[in-house]
Amino acid sequence: MNGHGTLELLAVAPPYGGYFALHKVVIVGIGFLLWCLVCQWVDRDTDVVKTKREQWNGIVLSGGITGLLVLLAGPWAGATFYLGLAFWLLLSSGTILAYVIHRNGRVTQSSRVLTVDYFRRLASGNKQKKKRTSDDDRVRIADADGAHIDPPEDPEEYQQYVATQDFLYEMLWRRASDTDMLVGKQRVRIMYRIDGVATEAGNGVGVEDADRVLSYLKVVSGQNPNERRRPQSGKLQVALLGEGKPLDDLEVHTSGSTEGERLRLRLREAAALKRIDQLGFAKPRLDKIKEMLGTTDGLILFSGGRQTGVTTTQYAVLKNHDAFMRNIYTLEARPLLEVENVTQNKHESRNTDVSYARQLQTVLRRAPDVVMIGECPDRETAEIAVRAAGNGKKIYLALQGKDCFDALERFRKLLNDSAALSRVLLGVTSQRLVRELCTACRQAYRPDPTILKKANLPVDKIEHFHRPPTEPILDKKGNEIICPKCQGTGYAGRSGVFELLAVDDEVAKLLAASAEMRQVKAQCRKNKMYYLQEEGLLKVIGGTTSMNEIIRALKN
Repeated sequence: MNGHGTLELLAVAPPYGGYFALHKVVIVGIGFLLWCLVCQWVDRDTDVVKTKREQWNGIVLSGGITGLLVLLAGPWAGATFYLGLAFWLLLSSGTILAYVIHRNGRVTQSSRVLTVDYFRRLASGNKQKKKRTSDDDRVRIADADGAHIDPPEDPEEYQQYVATQDFLYEMLWRRASDTDMLVGKQRVRIMYRIDGVATEAGNGVGVEDADRVLSYLKVVSGQNPNERRRPQSGKLQVALLGEGKPLDDLEVHTSGSTEGERLRLRLREAAALKRIDQLGFAKPRLDKIKEMLGTTDGLILFSGGRQTGVTTTQYAVLKNHDAFMRNIYTLEARPLLEVENVTQNKHESRNTDVSYARQLQTVLRRAPDVVMIGECPDRETAEIAVRAAGNGKKIYLALQGKDCFDALERFRKLLNDSAALSRVLLGVTSQRLVRELCTACRQAYRPDPTILKKANLPVDKIEHFHRPPTEPILDKKGNEIICPKCQGTGYAGRSGVFELLAVDDEVAKLLAASAEMRQVKAQCRKNKMYYLQEEGLLKVIGGTTSMNEIIRALKN
C-alpha cells in the first residue's frame, strides 16, 4: 500500500477513543460492580433467613449474566446501547427483586428491605438500627396473652434478645416439640425431641449466650431471673416469621441441678387438633371406628403407651361430634389442648379430698351426652364409666396397654364385672406413633426377599419399600445439601399405627362368659382383625414410613 492510500484510511478512521465510548464502559463497569455486591448480599442473606441458598444464587446469577451477555453481544450501536443496558438492568433487577419479595415474607416488618419503611429509616439516619436488624428478627415472640414483645432498648437486654431469637429460630426450624438445655460452667448441652425422637444438637450454644437466653426467657415468661435453683414455670407464644402460621404456645420451665441451670421448653402447636381421618387409620378401620362413633351410647377404650398420641386421638373423636347439638365434657389430669365448645375439667391430683372417680360423678351430674375420660386410675372410675355407658352416655376412656387385648384384659380385671362390660363395650383401639418418611428425599429400594417371607408378605407382588437417604446428598462443589423439608433427618411428621378390636355379638358373648383372652383373640382373628405389626407393614408397603421405623416404634 502506497503512502497516499494510508493517508486516505487515516482520514476516514475514527479519532482516538472512537472505537468505544469511554462513558459506556464506565456505566457497564459500575453496574457490574454493583450487581456483584448485591449477589454477595443475597448469598449471605439466604443463610440469615434460612432459605434455599443454591436456588436463589442460581436465579440471581443467571438473570444478571444473561442480561450482560445480551448487552455485550447484541448489535447495540449508538443510542440503542441504552436499550441493551435497560434490558440488562431489567433482567438482573427483576431476579433480585424476586428474592427481596421472597425474603421480606420471612422477616418482620422492620427487617424488610426496599419498602417504604426501609427508605424512611434511611432518610432518618437509620436511628432504629440499634433496635433491630435483618439478622435479628426471625421469630415472632408474644407473651402468654398474645401481646407482641418488642426488642428491648437496653444494650445488654438487647444482646439477650438477639441470642434468644437465634436459639428459638433453631428450635422451630428443626421442628422440635421439646428442647432441653443444660448450662454448665464449661459446656452447654442441648437435646431436641423431633417427631418423638431425642437428638443432641451437634453445634451447641456458648455458655455466655446460653445464660443470655435463660435470663431473657425467664423475664418474658414471668419468672424471677435471679432464681437459679428452685423450679419455675411460665409461658410464651412463638412462631417463625414468614410462614403465616398462628402463634404456638411455648411452655418455659427452669430449674437448678448439680451440673448447672436447666431450661426445658415444650411447644404446643396451635393447629394440633386433628380430625379422625387425619390420624392414620387404614381405610377399613377408619370406616369401622366411624360406625362406632355414630352410636349415641356405649364405651370405647383407647389404649397405648406414654406419648403415643392417645389424647390426640380422643380429641379427634370429640371433634367428630357436633358440639352444638351434644353436650361434651372431658375429665383430664392435664388438658393437652383447648377444644372449642367442649367443657374440659381438670383433675387436681394434689387435692386429696376429691378423687378422680368422685370428680367423674360430678361431671356426669351435668347431663352430658359425651364424656372423654383421660385415664382410669381405679375400680371405682371403671365402674362409673361402664354404668354411664349403659345409661345412654357415650364414654371414651383411655388406659395403658401394649395392644388391644392387653388393654381389654387390664380393664376387665379392674372392673371385675364381665357381664356389664359385654353389654356396653363397642371396641378397643391400640396405637403407636411412627415418623413419616420425607417425600422430598426418601429413596426407593428393593427389600430383601428373606425379610418379606418372615413378615408373610408376597415376594412377587412387592416391588420396593422406601427409606431415608443412606448417604449425604452433595451439590456440584461437594457440599452437603440439607433437605429443607425434613432438615436432613429423613422424616417429617408423624402418623398413627392403629389396631382396632371391634366387639360384635360373638366377642360380646365371650366377654360375658369371662372367656380367656386367647379365645377372644382367636374370635377377633376370625373376624379378620389386623394386629399392630400388620398395620405397620401396611404403612411400609404404602411408602408412609420405613421398615426400621416400624421396628423401632413397635419394639416395646
